[in-house]
Amino acid sequence: MPPPAAELAQARAAIEQAQPAAHYAPAEFAAAQKKLDLAEQSLRRDERVQARRLAEQAEADARLASAMAENERARGLR
Repeated sequence: MPPPAAELAQARAAIEQAQPAAHYAPAEFAAAQKKLDLAEQSLRRDERVQARRLAEQAEADARLASAMAENERARGLR
């Protein structure tokens, strides 16, 4: 199995995009960062399946944080 370079890049991009919203969903944002760190550690140990899984979870958590922030902003505009 090839290294999960694309998955790691997507997770990093999602976390970077969610950064401004971190205060709206701090737990989800922290989970995304933690899972990305774990994915990178797994990759260094050549645990590619685990690294891929964690990177995908990190991306999902970051997107959740962004969605939660967007929801909070929308509620604030009403």
